[in-house]
Amino acid sequence: MFPTAPSDAMNLVVQIAVAFTSTGAPNPHPTNAAAAGNAAGQAVETNTSSTSADIASTLGPTGMLVLLVFAAFAAYVLSLRLHPNAKCNRCKGAGRHKGSIFSYAQRPCSSCKGRGVHPRLGRKVLFKT
Repeated sequence: MFPTAPSDAMNLVVQIAVAFTSTGAPNPHPTNAAAAGNAAGQAVETNTSSTSADIASTLGPTGMLVLLVFAAFAAYVLSLRLHPNAKCNRCKGAGRHKGSIFSYAQRPCSSCKGRGVHPRLGRKVLFKT
């Protein structure tokens, strides 16, 4: 499932790097090459082109699931960094409560202390703020 030897890990890294940098177009080959040149070229040539299907087959279904979960978690952490606060549900982001009898009277929201926003749950859990 996961590479155990350092060479297996290196091969996986190389496959992923090639998959991200390759254009997907086949390499051009000369059309009038001699038969000896073709045989020698094929003997020396290694399979360095990799596709996302090759990477998926290397990782397997569990590895792909782990990779997708990691990508989703990274996107969530980035979202927390960019938008750390959410609108207060109690005062609807206004930061103030209006009186029910005297509607002109206002007081600061006791939930968000008049700020109108709360830290998101992930921010509280991951960043301890």
